Amino acid sequence: MAERDPLIGAHFALDVDGVVSAFFKEASGFNNSSQVVTHQAVDAKGKSVIQKIPGDLTWDDIVLRRGITDDKALWDWRQKVIHGKVAEARANGSVIMYNQAGEEMARFNFVNGWPSSWKGPDVNAEDQAVAIEEITIAHEGLERVK
Repeated sequence: MAERDPLIGAHFALDVDGVVSAFFKEASGFNNSSQVVTHQAVDAKGKSVIQKIPGDLTWDDIVLRRGITDDKALWDWRQKVIHGKVAEARANGSVIMYNQAGEEMARFNFVNGWPSSWKGPDVNAEDQAVAIEEITIAHEGLERVK
């Protein structure tokens, strides 16, 4: 089996059906976990048997950060939730990772995502850093399809 190079985590984008398409500098929250339920019983010989069973499945929210631009798509998407239009804000989407040649190498699809928070940039006239906006996407499932 040929050895494969790991992906550099610096080339990725968000694509949300009909809402926004943008490149980001940071992304996190590609996690899922199952609650562990311990079940203890006694077998036919009176011996204690302990089983660990998967319980509720949870998905972490996706957090994306990028340099703020004049593109208000993320702001407008969040405003739908603020104005009570959550059903309209819900969308399926993907976080896509690219190699250095710009070829898609990994894709994480999320289901029924909506922006649960938006954070604007912290600014300081003496600081020469890029102004960053942050969006947090709550969703109902994440699948790696590529």
